[in-house]
Amino acid sequence: MSDAAEPTPQPEEPPMEFHKPKPWHSWREFLKEYAIIVLGVATALAAEQAVENWHEHSRAAEARASVHAEIARNLAYMEMRDNSEPCVQKRLDEVDSLIAAWAAGKPPQVPIWIGQPAALIMQDGKYKSALQSGNASLFNETEQAAYADLYAIFTAYWQGEQDEMKAWADLRVLEKNPSPSATLDWQLRSAMQQARAQRWGIQLSRMVSLNDAAAIGVKPGSADKYIASACVPLNTPRIEALKMAASWLNNREASFAEAMKVIARIPKTTPAGLPFDMP
Repeated sequence: MSDAAEPTPQPEEPPMEFHKPKPWHSWREFLKEYAIIVLGVATALAAEQAVENWHEHSRAAEARASVHAEIARNLAYMEMRDNSEPCVQKRLDEVDSLIAAWAAGKPPQVPIWIGQPAALIMQDGKYKSALQSGNASLFNETEQAAYADLYAIFTAYWQGEQDEMKAWADLRVLEKNPSPSATLDWQLRSAMQQARAQRWGIQLSRMVSLNDAAAIGVKPGSADKYIASACVPLNTPRIEALKMAASWLNNREASFAEAMKVIARIPKTTPAGLPFDMP
């Protein structure tokens, strides 16, 4: 039996060399090395800050573009509603005459269709996202104030549309041909005043929004064409009115063009010098 092979010895690692710092022989050498260290640290910090600033600038630009797109869309919704404003004004005047006829005990014995104005929800998801993510804090103070003001107006606009819809719902009781009474007359006149007051506030909000948005370089975006059901003629039977309103939605291009011709023939009763009538 042969002897077991002895293990091959591992080569020894060379001893680690330590370089002792050279002693400074003068203040000039010390200041020179100190300056090199300080300059290196300052350069690294400046580079890091530049990267951070670039990153924040990119975040702010992306958030700003997103918020501007949302503002443009809300302005477009306001313009969509404004297309039907002559119809709304005319319908309120017609309903005023109906209220007077009911009060006199002489309701018209014809079909009545009241309809309602357009009600389009104001969007705020992009702006809220910018606030929650902290990206809105990257905007300058003027921008932050402008966005806060605009979205406050959008909130008031949407609240005004909701209150307006309630008033018009009360006016649509006339479609049911109710029996004349003092209580009905009071309810209808109150609803009419609410409808006019809310319309006035909605129009004012639109004007202020357009001006404030223009100040930050935002214009209304593109949006689908829309005609309010209040544009359906007053004495249209309900079934026919529903079909007409549905056709405006299903064939928007042709129906919109035809409806706009009708709207253009509606005389404007707004007092001269005022952008819209007072409630």
